[in-house]
Amino acid sequence: MPESERPYRVLLMAMPDVASSFDRFMRIPNLAIVSLAANLDGAEAATLDLVIHARAVGTAVREQVERFQPDLVGLSAMTFQYASACKVARLARTVKPDIKIVLGGYHATLAYEQIAADPAAGEIDFLVRGEGEVPLNLLVRALKSGRDAEMGEISGLSFRSRAGFTHNSAAPPVDLSRIKRPDRQSRLSAGFHYFGRPFDVVETSRGCPRGCRFCCIRKMYGDSHRAYDIDRVIADVRDARDAGARGVFFADDNINLHPARLRVLCRAIVDAGLHDMEFISQADVSGFARDPELLPEMRRAGFSGVFLGIESVNPGHWRFLKKSNSWQTTLAVVENARRQGLLVAGGFILGNPDDNEASIRNVYRTARALPLDHAIMWCLTPYPGTEARQDLLAEGLVTNQDGFERYNGFICNVRTRHLGHDRLIQLISSEGLKLYLNPFFVLRGKVWRASAGILRAYYETIFEFLTRGYRNRLFESRHRW
Repeated sequence: MPESERPYRVLLMAMPDVASSFDRFMRIPNLAIVSLAANLDGAEAATLDLVIHARAVGTAVREQVERFQPDLVGLSAMTFQYASACKVARLARTVKPDIKIVLGGYHATLAYEQIAADPAAGEIDFLVRGEGEVPLNLLVRALKSGRDAEMGEISGLSFRSRAGFTHNSAAPPVDLSRIKRPDRQSRLSAGFHYFGRPFDVVETSRGCPRGCRFCCIRKMYGDSHRAYDIDRVIADVRDARDAGARGVFFADDNINLHPARLRVLCRAIVDAGLHDMEFISQADVSGFARDPELLPEMRRAGFSGVFLGIESVNPGHWRFLKKSNSWQTTLAVVENARRQGLLVAGGFILGNPDDNEASIRNVYRTARALPLDHAIMWCLTPYPGTEARQDLLAEGLVTNQDGFERYNGFICNVRTRHLGHDRLIQLISSEGLKLYLNPFFVLRGKVWRASAGILRAYYETIFEFLTRGYRNRLFESRHRW
């Protein structure tokens, strides 16, 4: 094919890094890159989920760049995946020196100024900040046409010149009615699963206005909460099923912010005959507290489990976190979900500035007392751009300011006003082992009784907790280059 007739090619890649507490149980695809692929005009797009190639990342990158011969490589990375994104950029340019490289996702949005000054990001030509569908499409148009002057007019784009990076103004929230459904046919990888069942990802809305101080979402989407049309969501779920999925993770930032809308969605799933699929989601305790009848509707629609962001039931933490879930409210919601036959996992945050030995142990007692199927203990992580990071830095409570590969949510990067860094690590590790090795806690969780293989993987994870937790290397990603 003559070069003038060759289509402009874009290869979009998601990073391989994943907390190793999850990778024994699931491989969930990246939704962002298939959404970006669907919303490129006049370009041939392919997407590569490197999580599927975690045992030979470098080989997968080199092979696909060589085979696909992209003009532009797009990398999506969260904060703890940033170092991998820089390495992938170097690998891609080694194979094809003339390609352009763009980085997007949470870290590009939250830390674009630091990235612009980072020598490790020297292979990155562009940054897309915030939602990527519109700015990436405009960037591709400008690169295809050779009209570099247009780059200065693209909101949400940062671009490199000899003088350094130029950061254009932030992009406004995207009109979701203009976003095409994800292009799952663009995937170069297969084998995504959740506990062995073929799974995919769908979003029904974007954003959360709640303003938790530890959360990155408002920096990504602003204060807005925007929802897709219900018919569009149903069509997307059907697309996922047609692509081979037997279950869907709804990746909304706050799916039950408006309980009435989620009720409508549940009924639409049943009416469309899609309730034979399995659905899981993260959700907000307060949404279920406002509408207790929502959980039965979800169960009828095929939801099998929910992950609740409990964070803390300690009033002493609420002021800092800006999120409050009382014991009584949380208990009522968990009991209601369990009555409906839903698996319930709860997330808690440790390492708050006022935490001492007693409050840390109380969080674990709370996890044992609530009738959860599983509890996930996060360590407060000072993600760039968050209010929590600003306050923690101001008090000198951040012990690792820029080793972002350790920002996986489990590795401790802070101390408290009452606990040194090492003592906090010891408490998290010792109390965690008491929780996860408690036979009553394990037997209560229905998920671990699903198969011998799953229970074995659970204890393999506990062994990793024992061998790495006290060294503050908890659940480091196990990918290999």
